[in-house]
Amino acid sequence: MNKNLRALAIFVVLGLLLTSCAPSPTPAPQIVKETVVKEVEKQVPVTVTPQPPKIAGTIRIGSWESGGALEPWKEAIKGFEAKYPGVKVQLEAVPQDYGTKLLTQFSAGTAPDVFMVGDGDVAKFAATGSIELLDPYLTGDNPLDLKVFYPGPLSIGQLQGKTYLMTKDYSPLVFYYNRALFDAAAVDYPKEDWTWDDFLATAQALTKKDAGGNIVQWGIQLPDHWADAVWFRGMSPLIYENGGAIISSDGKKATGYLNSAATVEAVQFYVDLFNKYQVAPTKTDLDALQGVDLFQTGKVAMLWTGRWPIKDFQKNPQLNFSTAGLPMKAKHGNSICWAGFAMYSKGKNKDTAWAFLKYIAAEEGAQQFARYALTAVQSIAELQGLKDDPANAAIIKDLEYVVPLPELTTPAFGECVETPFKAALEKLLLQGGDVKAALDEAATKADACLASK
Repeated sequence: MNKNLRALAIFVVLGLLLTSCAPSPTPAPQIVKETVVKEVEKQVPVTVTPQPPKIAGTIRIGSWESGGALEPWKEAIKGFEAKYPGVKVQLEAVPQDYGTKLLTQFSAGTAPDVFMVGDGDVAKFAATGSIELLDPYLTGDNPLDLKVFYPGPLSIGQLQGKTYLMTKDYSPLVFYYNRALFDAAAVDYPKEDWTWDDFLATAQALTKKDAGGNIVQWGIQLPDHWADAVWFRGMSPLIYENGGAIISSDGKKATGYLNSAATVEAVQFYVDLFNKYQVAPTKTDLDALQGVDLFQTGKVAMLWTGRWPIKDFQKNPQLNFSTAGLPMKAKHGNSICWAGFAMYSKGKNKDTAWAFLKYIAAEEGAQQFARYALTAVQSIAELQGLKDDPANAAIIKDLEYVVPLPELTTPAFGECVETPFKAALEKLLLQGGDVKAALDEAATKADACLASK
């Protein structure tokens, strides 16, 4: 987690403790903008199971959130305590240095019974042995069928085929496009199975220059994450769509993956969008326009980012926008920003902790969190009408193309693989050069680092 967080003050902190979705010093929480979705007006059907007699006593809950982001926690806790009168739930909010405190608590054996984990810390925390394996609980006295969840978000909480975490909230990557600018240029809107070639042609048709040759409108801003063009999570779908990877499935090797022909081709395409085709604003352009929302002001026709800006876009009566899934190459592909819930392996009241985790991840408590961000529970999403909602339908559709995060393969991914990859990508964007040679060098550095761990 070697990135420098630049929060946007107009959004409410929901927070994801992510390595690759958060530009922040390790290990601080990411600030993710609040997207309040349509409230669930009906109760989600919940299969009634006998209440195990051991659900009683006090449990502690760890969260990095603060302010308004704690509202769903408070409501969920209230509902759970009403359902189980013999239980007391203590919420411990740690907005600053959450990860550092949690690691200290792991060492001391004093961590909360249930705690939040960001996707970038799943492998690291699991490696400490501090996260309870959930598989025995899924089929125990208080069972849970994993089929209630969307498979993509569910996969982020799974390691080597075993389930360790439940999803809190998430966002895949998505395209936003300005319908008015498309109409003015007589350009067709993106279709469900649009390709890289379609995307490039569209971006070129929507890039405009003035009489002096200066670009006054770009076709695409990508990927947009606090103006970070080397945001790995944002551009990684291109690699997956081309059949590439960045690390072996066992997390031990980058050579042959990070510098494979498929990955090289994907990175070349990405670099060319900036340097060759000039359809996307560069870092220099973004620095010059710092503070300007390029999409809402019409300076870019398309935007590649997460779901978090939807609420602000919908509040802008001058902005006529829609969303689309990511363009495909050899196949569809997408990535995800994710936060989840875990149980502490050394907790003293595990039956009660599991009951609460199940309640907030899949039952009535999950509805509280669904008011603020995407839910992994399919029945709740259906009650909210997300599959048919014009702004969300494409996002829900693309969930089936989410690829498990390479960060899950090894706790050393950020340091050993992402860091040299980003350094190579940044150099290519700023100075150009041979993509294959740059990724060969990055892969060599990554392998040396992985071997030392």
